[in-house]
Amino acid sequence: LEEAERKRIEDLKEKERQNVTKELELWKKQQKDAEKQKRVQKEAELHQEVEQLKEKKKEKINKTRIPNEGTSKTRLKPTKGYGSYSMFSENLKEEQLPAPRSAATIRINFTSRVFPTALRESCVAEEEEWLRKQAEARRTVSADLSELEDLKEEEKNPDWLKNKG
Repeated sequence: LEEAERKRIEDLKEKERQNVTKELELWKKQQKDAEKQKRVQKEAELHQEVEQLKEKKKEKINKTRIPNEGTSKTRLKPTKGYGSYSMFSENLKEEQLPAPRSAATIRINFTSRVFPTALRESCVAEEEEWLRKQAEARRTVSADLSELEDLKEEEKNPDWLKNKG
């Protein structure tokens, strides 16, 4: 009797285990399906948001373009005479406004200077004197070389050579 009772209890336990495992597998499957559904829904929302952003960009591009670029706008202008300064004058005449101008860029080129300060902030006479002294010092250093005797005076000037190069 005891063995029969034990066996019956073991069978009940085994059936309960099988039921619980089936329920657990079913629950896991439902969770996976729910996650899959959420993922698909999120992807659809993201796709929809991307489409909306693209549409907004297109609208912005269309809005930033000058509407009717070739045509001109008309504006009501009061006629001369009595009541011409009234806002509610019935004698209004259309005035043609020119079409808006297209945008462009302006190129700016700066000329180089020997000195780091701007020309408006410098003393030109002092700088010219300093440049002259520098050129003389360079000439005296280069005059020592016998190979440079056949060169002209301007060919010995490093600034002139630099500009020529």
